[in-house]
Amino acid sequence: MGYIRLEKDSDGIIDFIFDQPGKTVNTMGVDYQQAMDEAMGEVKNQIAAGGVTGIYITSGKPKQFFAGGDIKDMLEMDLNVDIEEKTRIYNGLMETKQPLRDLELLGVPVAVGINGPAMGGGFEIALSCHHRIALEGVAMGLPEAQIGLMPGAGGTVRLTRLLGMQQAMPLIAQGRRLTAAKALEKGIIHDTAEDEAQMAEKAKAWIKANPDAKQPWDTEGYQIPGGLPDDAANQGFIFFGPAATMGQTKNLMPAQNAIYSCIVDSARVDFDTAQKIEGRYMLSLLLDQTARNMMTAFFLQMEALNRGANRPDSFERTQFTKIGILGAGQMGAGIATMAAQKGIEVVIKDINQDNADKGKDYAASVYAKNKRVDEAQAEQFLARITATDNYADLADCELVIEAVFEDRGVKAEVTKDTEAVLANSAVFASNTSALPITELAQASTRAENFIGMHFFSPAEKMPLVEIICGDKTTDSTLAKAFDLAQQLGKTPIVVNDGPGFFTSRTIATTISQGAEMVTEGINPVLIESAARDNGAPVGPLAAIDEISQQTAYKNGLQAKEDAIAQGKTWEESPVSQLIDRMVNEFDRKGKVHGGGYYEYPEGKKKHIWPGLAEAYASEGFNEIPYQDIKDRLWFCQSLEAVRCLEEGVLRSVGDANIGSIMGIGFAAQTGGVLQAINAYGLSAFVERAKDLAKQYGSAFEPPQLLLDRASSGELFQ
Repeated sequence: MGYIRLEKDSDGIIDFIFDQPGKTVNTMGVDYQQAMDEAMGEVKNQIAAGGVTGIYITSGKPKQFFAGGDIKDMLEMDLNVDIEEKTRIYNGLMETKQPLRDLELLGVPVAVGINGPAMGGGFEIALSCHHRIALEGVAMGLPEAQIGLMPGAGGTVRLTRLLGMQQAMPLIAQGRRLTAAKALEKGIIHDTAEDEAQMAEKAKAWIKANPDAKQPWDTEGYQIPGGLPDDAANQGFIFFGPAATMGQTKNLMPAQNAIYSCIVDSARVDFDTAQKIEGRYMLSLLLDQTARNMMTAFFLQMEALNRGANRPDSFERTQFTKIGILGAGQMGAGIATMAAQKGIEVVIKDINQDNADKGKDYAASVYAKNKRVDEAQAEQFLARITATDNYADLADCELVIEAVFEDRGVKAEVTKDTEAVLANSAVFASNTSALPITELAQASTRAENFIGMHFFSPAEKMPLVEIICGDKTTDSTLAKAFDLAQQLGKTPIVVNDGPGFFTSRTIATTISQGAEMVTEGINPVLIESAARDNGAPVGPLAAIDEISQQTAYKNGLQAKEDAIAQGKTWEESPVSQLIDRMVNEFDRKGKVHGGGYYEYPEGKKKHIWPGLAEAYASEGFNEIPYQDIKDRLWFCQSLEAVRCLEEGVLRSVGDANIGSIMGIGFAAQTGGVLQAINAYGLSAFVERAKDLAKQYGSAFEPPQLLLDRASSGELFQ
């Protein structure tokens, strides 16, 4: 029993220690099942022989309790299975539940010491114990919903019986992680401890004091807190909850629907029947494409990125103590805000002191609105920010992020002035969203230290950073930029240089399609609705309003100048013509300028500007199939991602999938722009793209890489 060690102390308490060989964390896979069956058999034998007073469960991994199910095993399952295979999988799920049910029915008290994160299956193990103690500060929860699944080892059933339906629902359906203090407050755990020795001492004292311990739900007369499904107090939850859940998820997330149904259904029956209900809902999700998409993106690919798959591994990690920010606008101020909160000193420099001070004021306002930051902490964070109009104050910064206007001349000027005071080893990072890094680096005297770090607005909230390597960027510079991104708490993707890089280039396609459809006389309400029905947080028209038509217009002028300077022929498109009219004819420059595609009446809900219909559909809207509108808005992004991969802008499939979801709002349930093609089926996607190309233009022509993959059956992975 290498996975589980059983060690009985002089008081008759068996230390039940999870310690999976060859792993840094314990996981609930095939090895676990075999070890658990054997260990429980041995425990039962020892109890039958006498002298066992209780069980103390803990982990042999330093600061790690249990990570949960083995996702890699789940990803290897075939989605298209017959009834015999479904039965086999279901029986396997029930077999995983049984040892935990046996544990709580052993007839002796069972306590658990949670010495590190207890997520998913690990938390389900803890819930099956009579008494739960955790080290202060550890995290725990049932995050399965975040990867399209649900708790399948009794977690849904036990948490519902412990807290009641209405309290359990958000914790499970949202996959919330709780600190030990919060779990104690909610009554999910019973105690906390400062260290493992104290935790073991408390647990064993409780075992000795409670020889007849049982789970609440195994006690005669136990009632689920908050009542049963048919009770009057739960009628609103029962009748309106499903509609609210589907509204929040746009009915695109099967896990949330299954969790809601399982919570209610399992509350109607006895514990063992409830376990069977949970098993059936779990089976439905395991064989669902959405879960496959989300497991691939948010487990395998996200884990690889966070481990540093894109970081050159021959360089020691850099821990930054001081950085500089050029430009105290919302973006620069947002970066400074989070850097100071992460313990980094920040110099924020602008053209004059008043502007620089406004950047620091922005940070103060963000801290004031953050309920997790108290007044003393806010003062501590603000003390790390120096606002200045003097380049000399940047001299000892280890890295400087330029966040000034998207103007080559301005960027070149601040690059030269900053490098004049920086140490030769310092990194200069441009926060451009589209301008090629190699071209911007021409203003630098040390292009090897020049890199792109594209943050997303608002920078203090958005979780992604797109790191862009220019032609001369060294691996050492990349490693430092990567380290800073992680130190700031961001997920970094790494791409190669090119206009628009990956994220801006890809989101531009759907914004362009939205604009094209406006010029075609398609109802803007349907355009926006189709995007949301695809799973996008906002439609393309609302998105460009946030960016502003004015910005899009200036970017278009810059692109035109660049093309002419390179000797290329520039042709105006329907999109550029629409933006020109919006800015210069209609004075609809975007949300911050009073309105764009939308009207923004004070105190009222925004609505589409009626002038669009007057300008482009004066005789009535043009009707095309709603599915065509939906497909045009996401096929264009996936096709552009394939082109980025084909051209070498993208370095990996994971960068594309994670970058598209976390950076530009591509629908999470698809697993990202390239996983969406896998899920659709490569050959079917090619045929649909060709059909769209015939009807709506060359933007939908499949690139050769996609044709080759479809022909060979090779997925994007």
